[in-house]
Order: sequence, then structure tokens, then C-alpha cells
Amino acid sequence: MVGVPAGWTQRVPGAVGGVTRVPVPTLNGVWAYREDAGRDAVFDLLERVAGTGMPHCLQFAPGCTGELGALAEERGMRREADIPLMALTRKAELPRLDQEDLVIEVLEPRQSLVHAELAAAGFNAPVDAFVGLMTPAVMERPGVHAYIGKIDGEAVATGAAVCLENHVGLFNVATLPAHRRRGYGAAITERAVRDGLDRGARWAWLQSSTAGYGVYEKLGFRTQQSWECWISA
Repeated sequence: MVGVPAGWTQRVPGAVGGVTRVPVPTLNGVWAYREDAGRDAVFDLLERVAGTGMPHCLQFAPGCTGELGALAEERGMRREADIPLMALTRKAELPRLDQEDLVIEVLEPRQSLVHAELAAAGFNAPVDAFVGLMTPAVMERPGVHAYIGKIDGEAVATGAAVCLENHVGLFNVATLPAHRRRGYGAAITERAVRDGLDRGARWAWLQSSTAGYGVYEKLGFRTQQSWECWISA
């Protein structure tokens, strides 16, 4: 994992394992995205991930063998709510949001701490989790962009986007508690998606939380799959 200290990824047919060493379960684990992801290969990846001592997850797409759920249960993992994988496939579906009071800026890599602190406050999570994930080295990578939204000069919302090949992924969209329900997170998302599509991406995707689901639907995102999510004890 370029730019993430001591991070790594490993691929096997139909699945990928990775560790960021950020102590958040969904930032370390194994993701099985195709039906040919075999139990033995996923088991070996989970063993390697668990060996780091980090809290971790196992997520898998519909159609993957039912043995993966049994594997997670055997390892003492607990099942969380399924995670919707949402996508927006056409630029015409993306509405322009009228947020004249919100000034959106693209952060420089040296400003990575600004994004980390806003995201941590928005998710009520330790700031170290985001400092370790969005480092200056990560933000220097081609296609990685972090955004902040300001009201009267005060930063109130943030988000990040990663453009790879023909798609753009959205991450860490968060708004400070005192400024929620005003459309700021939606505006950050819309700007990040539009920038990605303008750079040549043909579609955008994200994994939605329960709280953000309705926001993303209004932006034109639609659920493509719901992934089972298991978390280490």
C-alpha cells in the first residue's frame, strides 16, 4: 500500500487482502468480489491479516460461496449489517447542487492533516486512524484528491476521491456534527464525482453507511450489490 506506513495488499483469484495498520476493522481485511474466491485462499489471507493483530473484516459479494460466512463464524467473527455497494454510471444523472455558501477546496498533500482531523470529527473516530490512512505520500499519488468545504472560512466538511482506470471511488465523506443536514456532504460528493468524470472516469462508486444512503440516492447513485460484512472479535 504505497504511502501507508507498513501497509500491504495481496491478491488471489477473486479476492484481495490488505492491511493499513489503522485500528479500524473495515480498513484491514479480506474482500472477496468474485464467485471464484475459494475458501482456502480466503482463509490464508485472513490468517495473514489476523497475524498483524489489527482488528479486521471479511466482506464478500453476493454469489460468493456460502462457505465464506461459515469460515467467518468459525473464526469467531460477528456479522454486521450488509454494506451497499452503490454506483453512478452516467454523468447526466448527477445533479448540480446549489450551495453558494459552501466554498469547496482541493487540499494539497501537505494539508493531509486537515482532512484527517475533519474526517475524525465527522465520524467520531480517533484522528490517528485517518492520519495513518491519508498521509501526504498517499495524497501525492496520481488520482488521489481530498476536499474540504468551508463556511465563512471555517472548514465544516470533507471527503476524498480516488480515480483509477475508468472509475472514481468516494471515501471519508464527513460533516462536523453542528453543520449536518444542510447538504454539505452531498455537495462535497457531487464535486468529487464531477471532477472524476471530467478527468475521464466513466462511473463512480462508494460503499454507503446507513446514514448516507438517502443522500447518495438523491445524487443518482444506485445499489448494485449488498456485501456481507463480518468483523473480528
